[in-house]
Amino acid sequence: MRKLKKYIKIKSHVALIFLALLTATSGLSGYFLAGGSGKVAGSAVKATSEVEIQKSSKPELQFYVMSFCPYGNQIENVIRPVFDLIGDKADLKPQYIFDKVEGDLATFCQGRSPDPSMCQQFIDNGQFQGTVAECSALIQEQVANCKDEKQYIKIDNNYYTALHGRIEANQQIREICAWNLADNQKVWWDFVGNVNTNCTSTDADTCWQEQAKTAGLDTDKITDCFNNQAKDIIEAEIALTTKNNISASPTLLLNGVEFPPQTAYTQDGTGALKVNDTVIKQADFRTPEGLKQAVCSVFNRKPADCKTTLETSQDTAAPSAGGC
Repeated sequence: MRKLKKYIKIKSHVALIFLALLTATSGLSGYFLAGGSGKVAGSAVKATSEVEIQKSSKPELQFYVMSFCPYGNQIENVIRPVFDLIGDKADLKPQYIFDKVEGDLATFCQGRSPDPSMCQQFIDNGQFQGTVAECSALIQEQVANCKDEKQYIKIDNNYYTALHGRIEANQQIREICAWNLADNQKVWWDFVGNVNTNCTSTDADTCWQEQAKTAGLDTDKITDCFNNQAKDIIEAEIALTTKNNISASPTLLLNGVEFPPQTAYTQDGTGALKVNDTVIKQADFRTPEGLKQAVCSVFNRKPADCKTTLETSQDTAAPSAGGC
């Protein structure tokens, strides 16, 4: 496939993301996933921004992801040690990002595609490297893919999918079903970890069952949930992402407040955010210790587990930037 710069991007649910090309140079700061030492400095670090988040007896960290977004998978790796330490003292809850098309696919896809007559302009602006004929053919190919019903989960008159296609959307439903069915959340974490390691957005429909069985889940119950609850599950997730204006994987909400807020980042990477009484360095926003400190800062009464320092390993080191 051509490199990013050679794509004519069309905004849709089948990776037709034309709009992304026009905004590719903006908004990156909101998706910084800076790796760090795994050690969070205390009061000696001067905060460059601060946020007050309401405390609770059982804090909630919602992490919005797509099941095969690499950055979403990496944040799951970062959160897992926090879960292993704190357990159910906090509610560390996955949420998933879906796309929905209502009505006629052909009309939708045609309305979201650029006109091939604009190809020369795309080439002149450096948005496409190739000939006008190649640009036009690529647009037509992507529109055809967008109109292909096999790319979607069709329920009633609606079409549902995710950024990386129908199989990713299928897996997101299964992971929600597994979350709802698991008596022990560790089983869910094991399942998702297995899928992230062993499955892809092209083979998950046949790969997931072995991963679920290995984790100790009942695959028949997950299948039954998928067959009977898919629409309700998807619509509930769409309602949440719409309400909270979520579009990027990963996005974290701590007791309903985005963590970290985009204002916490500095261009030179030396920023630090004060969350209630805790100061967290920018380099630690996406490390197990940094997230643990954030969660612990919103307990009414911090559990003793909060005194334990979590280290950052190769498996839990998030990239310096990225998001789906």
